[in-house]
Amino acid sequence: MIEYKRYDRSYEDEVLKVFTASFVNYPLFWGVFEDRFKSETELRSFYERLMKGIFRATVRKDDCYIGIADGKVKVIVIVEKPSDKPVGFWDYAVSGMAGIIARIGIRDTLRFMEMSDRTEIVVRSIPEPRWHLYFLAVDPGYQKRGIGSGAIQDFLIPLVRSNGGNLITVTTNSENNVAFYIDNGFKLVKEETLECNAKSIGNWTFRMDL
Repeated sequence: MIEYKRYDRSYEDEVLKVFTASFVNYPLFWGVFEDRFKSETELRSFYERLMKGIFRATVRKDDCYIGIADGKVKVIVIVEKPSDKPVGFWDYAVSGMAGIIARIGIRDTLRFMEMSDRTEIVVRSIPEPRWHLYFLAVDPGYQKRGIGSGAIQDFLIPLVRSNGGNLITVTTNSENNVAFYIDNGFKLVKEETLECNAKSIGNWTFRMDL
């Protein structure tokens, strides 16, 4: 049984481990910069710092909830409310990413941020008030057990409905996630291919009308 609660910093170390491990092979976060490093060790170290910075920057603006079972964090849900402002450069700069910016340069950092923004263009063009599922991360050791589906059906949908919302959106850059979102009631709005640093990244946008 998963118990959901608002994230607070007392869980930061555990949450960062789950968040980082969940997106270890995610195309947008992993593939874009892999050619910039000479070794797997350097790339993995960079990736871990990148993921920590992304998480900390995101929770500055958006609501984060954690699902706990047997005393451990099993799932993380980060959602953007209709009234929330987008995460910007300053949020990243003050969230432990100064070293990353120095390592890859401001130009490539801004390119990456632009790429991230482009993944949300279709979502942000939707005129209706929407709740956006920014991140859904399940501890890799507990994936394929229905925890992700439970987070949507048993937590996210009731959360949105209880706050008067009737639209949830989500985007993914992993084709492996497409069937998951469709199975959980989302409808595909657009499939596209984006380019960043000479890399092609798939992008799928979904919506669920409640």
